[in-house]
Amino acid sequence: MMRRSSRLNLRTIFGVAVWAFVWAIAAFAQTSQSQQAGEVQNEPITEPRSAQHKPSGPPIPKGIQAITQTEGKCSTELIINADALFKPTRWTLNSDALRTLDALAPLIAKAGKHPVRITAFSGSDNSEKNNEIVAEKRALNLRTWLKNRGLIAEDTTIGGVGNFATGAKGPKEPIEITIDTCKPLPEANGAN
Repeated sequence: MMRRSSRLNLRTIFGVAVWAFVWAIAAFAQTSQSQQAGEVQNEPITEPRSAQHKPSGPPIPKGIQAITQTEGKCSTELIINADALFKPTRWTLNSDALRTLDALAPLIAKAGKHPVRITAFSGSDNSEKNNEIVAEKRALNLRTWLKNRGLIAEDTTIGGVGNFATGAKGPKEPIEITIDTCKPLPEANGAN
């Protein structure tokens, strides 16, 4: 009885090994058809995207095209298209956000050392509370980036507005940077 059991186990193990070997050869053959050994991949990997992240409509403006500047008597207002910095419903910076941030930095530096307020707006299909959290974290993330570059004070005021209803003009989810150009920044709270 024992010999028969061990033969059965050996047959099972041998069968699984043969199946794995055949599968590995088939996978290798498929790989070698698409890319020869020693070749380096030069093109980006295209992955299917979910319906949530499919691009729709015109391309998102990046760089200076994503920023609108308005100057008043005692203020400079910079409005940034949040889509140029963040993915929908996210607050971490996109990999290509640096292009827009690099265009934003000289505009803030040009205004000089004055009090700044950063307000982010979010209007996705999430609840108002979730949208407010996303908006506040976006404002905080932007403040941290600007502060780390010495462009604004560490205690810069931030705010987030959830369930923002957009008008026909302007970005869908704007981030507003308001610089009070009539007030100098106190030295104790100044940017480095």
